Amino acid sequence: MLFKLTSSNVRDTALVDCATGEAVYRTSTSAPARPRPRASSTSSWASSSGSQEKLPLCDQCTTAVLDREGQTVAEIVWEGRHASVIRIQEDVLKGTAELFDAAFVRVLPDETFLPTRLEYTWRITPETLTLLDDDDGVIGRLYADCAFINGRPVPSLQAHTGLDYLELNELPDDELLEVVVSYLLVSTLRDRLYSVTTYVYGQRKRPLATLRSRATRSFANLRESFRRTVLPSPSPLQH
Repeated sequence: MLFKLTSSNVRDTALVDCATGEAVYRTSTSAPARPRPRASSTSSWASSSGSQEKLPLCDQCTTAVLDREGQTVAEIVWEGRHASVIRIQEDVLKGTAELFDAAFVRVLPDETFLPTRLEYTWRITPETLTLLDDDDGVIGRLYADCAFINGRPVPSLQAHTGLDYLELNELPDDELLEVVVSYLLVSTLRDRLYSVTTYVYGQRKRPLATLRSRATRSFANLRESFRRTVLPSPSPLQH
């Protein structure tokens, strides 16, 4: 099945079946309403300096995944850039540690292999995103920044003028939703994982040794941050 993503923002987009033109899933993200400050009395207002206390910014939001009928079938609760709670139908997971197989994650400078609990693996590189089965066969692929010509996505002639297309093949119907949810998480991770490559190697007039040193430190820090995100915290009963 080939999906067209109507927006580059995966948290607010629709996955449209290219064969039928029907939106199979939609994502919508909202932040909790901020509490309003209490009304002050005349005396307290007069005694104040006239400055209003700023409320802390809320970094929590929830991405809902809706099906064809508009029913919410999955949710991701974000704490900043990290998913703290993931709900897929009736299954509630405590973050990415329960959705991905952290013990077999491989983070390399030019590619990352992220297995899921369904025994699929996302292969992430700066240029590509593919889904592999347990025999390393490609069963899914992201076509980024493409036009749709003769029934297939092809790279746009001008950068940033096309849409993204997600192809998922040979997936059982009861696994499609979870794979879509994992794609939303992997897309966010990919942006974080390889933005450091553009930042470090995109600089000019820097000695190669300096760039290599900075890249090594950046990837080491990012790898440690990723493992803290995916790996569950040890139980206090374990020694």
